[in-house]
Amino acid sequence: MIDFSNLPAKDKLYYLNIEDGIAIYCADCRDILPLIPDKNIDLVLTDPPYGINLNLTWLSELNLAHSKPANKTDKPIIGDNGIDLSFLWQFPKRIIFGFPYIYDSGAIGWLVWNKQPGIDTDRTLTSPIEIASSTVWKGFRLVRCMWAGYMRDNGEYRFEHPTQKPQKVISYAINKSSQLGNIILDPFLGSGTTAYCAKKLGRKCIGIEIEEKYCKIASDRLSQSVIKL
Repeated sequence: MIDFSNLPAKDKLYYLNIEDGIAIYCADCRDILPLIPDKNIDLVLTDPPYGINLNLTWLSELNLAHSKPANKTDKPIIGDNGIDLSFLWQFPKRIIFGFPYIYDSGAIGWLVWNKQPGIDTDRTLTSPIEIASSTVWKGFRLVRCMWAGYMRDNGEYRFEHPTQKPQKVISYAINKSSQLGNIILDPFLGSGTTAYCAKKLGRKCIGIEIEEKYCKIASDRLSQSVIKL
């Protein structure tokens, strides 16, 4: 069990709540992970950049009359021009978004997130689903959570991060893959949804995020009170 009162690399800690067992490092995860014994991590749940080189100008190529992306102010994600993610395979229990761009040869199952509101359509501007590979369960599991354009389940707020995952999807993954008090690791924390849901569901969490602006968003979310289920 990790002692949250004596974590390594204290100079990189951005947020720490010892009572809840939640820590956020503002750093490159490749510098922090060697300091954290993988045997103490019960689950890796993360959404890494996977080399699609985020560029929102692609919308202009669709010839949509006078249309502009709703999130036109988004900036490319650090590492999205390609990063070797093989260091994640050392953790036996893992759920990693990005399939098929990220191929985990150890995966035995998949989590399919259906973003659509249940209507038929011939055309969408973004992918109607996202898939995470899993070493925790066998076969496919499906979660429907509307997240298309401005239509979002429960009116959940979208923070600045362009690839933010909804709480419903992350909470499902946590509930199906861990127990109360387990330690969850998210090496690409983004706006902090994994840590926020872990806290809400009675888990501990170590998050690592390279960009300080997202560490600030995540820490602000964690500073808000949540109802523990």
